[in-house]
Amino acid sequence: MKSVLDDLPIRPVGEWAYDKIYRLVQYFGIFAGGMKNRWAALNYVEIGCGPGRCVLRENCLEIDGNALAIISNPNFSSLQKAIFIDASSRVAEILTARIGALGAGSIASAVVGDYSNGAALCGILKDLPEGSLTFIFIDPTECDVPFETIEQIVRDLNTDLLVNVSLGTDANRNLVSAILLLSHVKVREKYEAFLGKPGFCAKPEVIELAKLADHTALRRKFAETYKERLADIGFGYTDIQPVRHYYHLLFASRSEKGLEFWRKSCRIAPDNQQQLFQ
Repeated sequence: MKSVLDDLPIRPVGEWAYDKIYRLVQYFGIFAGGMKNRWAALNYVEIGCGPGRCVLRENCLEIDGNALAIISNPNFSSLQKAIFIDASSRVAEILTARIGALGAGSIASAVVGDYSNGAALCGILKDLPEGSLTFIFIDPTECDVPFETIEQIVRDLNTDLLVNVSLGTDANRNLVSAILLLSHVKVREKYEAFLGKPGFCAKPEVIELAKLADHTALRRKFAETYKERLADIGFGYTDIQPVRHYYHLLFASRSEKGLEFWRKSCRIAPDNQQQLFQ
């Protein structure tokens, strides 16, 4: 589909995408506003960025996607660099046009990069300013970003992470089969690469949950394992926020202050209601 605003292609999404973008922008505003005077520079990196605008399937309402929502935020000007990465050269081309139309090219760029290739992503990020703090949002469509990629890209960066973990879609549909059916070896390998935990699907307690078809407990075990792996590489401050029943946004930081900012950003729900219980 094409946008009625700029005649460039847009991506159809479910209405829950608004909630995800809302959470992202709420945190970005607090991150950039709170950290701009504490670091030599601030950066934003998005992996799996999309073309910048979306249309809701339910009512054909156009909204800013992740990238344009970040660029339109008042704190965007606090950034030294914003790098938007997508595996599709066409998507990068579309987003580049939108970045240019907004006059944001001095800060933002859209580039081609495959999140299964950590070394290539490190090459894209190697010129981020020294002594800077970078907020990285990883937004795949399923649980298929290898943990090794995350290890590689954060190794030499000061960074906070936000990962869109598809617990309510991909994992909910396929995790039980991956554990129990020998024919699903490729899917099993994908999940274990995502977790960075070979043997997860062979654990007796995991197999038992799969046999019981206890999807809720199994997803919880999957998420807790992911958080443990993040802690192994120094990201000990983590929190998960659901986006309806589809996605879960997993925040991870090396700093307690980062987690404090994230929880502050989550106090107001997308429907603008104060959340009383954290």
